[in-house]
Amino acid sequence: MRRKINLSERADAELTELEKNPRFAGLFKQVIKTMALLETNTKHSGLHTHKFNSMTGASGEEVFEAHVQNNTPGAYRIFWHYGPDEIAGKERIPVISILAITSHP
Repeated sequence: MRRKINLSERADAELTELEKNPRFAGLFKQVIKTMALLETNTKHSGLHTHKFNSMTGASGEEVFEAHVQNNTPGAYRIFWHYGPDEIAGKERIPVISILAITSHP
């Protein structure tokens, strides 16, 4: 199932910072790849997706963590939740809301 990705202000700023800084070009590509996997399959084995208990969404949604990197000091993660889905006419568009793109806490 293909999902639409919505970025929070924080996640958008974090992604923009990675994109602007040539030092983070490789990391930026990894983040984009991870977001593409989230769009198509949130349970993809490479994402190592699991529930993140220390955070909830604005409306109490369960938050999940997806790995951008593994076995790397300060490995990057994407924190996200399902919804809110959008409605276009009679069609429901499933959404993933990305809350943060940051190094592992």
